[in-house]
Amino acid sequence: MPDRKLLEELYRMRDLNGNDDDLERFTDILNELCEKASADVIADLCRMLEDDVIEPSAAGDLLETIFYISERCGIEESMHYLALGIPGLFPRAEGWAIRLHRMLLDSDRPDAPYIEYYGTALRGIPARMVRRAVNTVLEIKRAQPELYTQKVDLFTEVLMRGEEVGGNRVCTRH
Repeated sequence: MPDRKLLEELYRMRDLNGNDDDLERFTDILNELCEKASADVIADLCRMLEDDVIEPSAAGDLLETIFYISERCGIEESMHYLALGIPGLFPRAEGWAIRLHRMLLDSDRPDAPYIEYYGTALRGIPARMVRRAVNTVLEIKRAQPELYTQKVDLFTEVLMRGEEVGGNRVCTRH
């Protein structure tokens, strides 16, 4: 499968060591994934993020790739794979987890219900990881309440609806 080979190459290159040729190749691979990869690569892309390893500009491009793939392949399916990738972010990529969740909150709109689909998808992962995701969005809300209160409240509402129908029980810190 060509996507696997590209993902393996990306994983090996993720620190980039300041080499412009590597950064160009890294970007080329991300562009190819944007155009051709299926949504299942999203979980693998999450696993590539590490706060102390990946070059910041490369990580930003990688996060954007997740959202391009989501738009192309369908948000509902993509958020399922994002939820599967979330456990790989903690604790080694908490900084990137915050940025990813901020991007997700910013991307939500009536024709692209990222929050709804992501909240629903989180019901399928272990409750411990759901709590980490919830605590991450609550941290975003505390830092910038004027921008994120409404969206974070919608996110927690989606999760609570899941509890009412037998989803994961989520306890959060306040």
